[in-house]
Amino acid sequence: MNRICREVAAHLPSVVDGTAAAWRRRLVERHTRRCVDCRAELERQEALAAELADLGEAAAREAEPPPDWLLDRLLQTAEQPGLRGRVAVPARGAVSGARPALSVALLVVAALLGTAAGYLAWRGNRVARARLARLRRARR
Repeated sequence: MNRICREVAAHLPSVVDGTAAAWRRRLVERHTRRCVDCRAELERQEALAAELADLGEAAAREAEPPPDWLLDRLLQTAEQPGLRGRVAVPARGAVSGARPALSVALLVVAALLGTAAGYLAWRGNRVARARLARLRRARR
């Protein structure tokens, strides 16, 4: 399998399910007109997708409706965030500006860290150049 066939094979699922961009779909269609192996793989994936869709439709026809209490329980759970929801709220507020002092503090710390990293990189480069110059002078 050559590089083009590998690229086409990687994009076949998105072509089959209809999520591929129009230009990519046209390229895959053009390639599959010439390449027998890729055309066979495309047909296999289309057949599989059709069978899965039929299976899903059959399962939906035979499925029982959800119990009446399920919607109430889901809404109740959604209103009460778990541990992650309670922990994430203060951080979200700090970043979004709901807590301006904390947002300013985070921005100042980030600026200081960025400046320190830049200074250390500049200083390290300067020291390395000085050492290199000394070595060159010593060799002469």
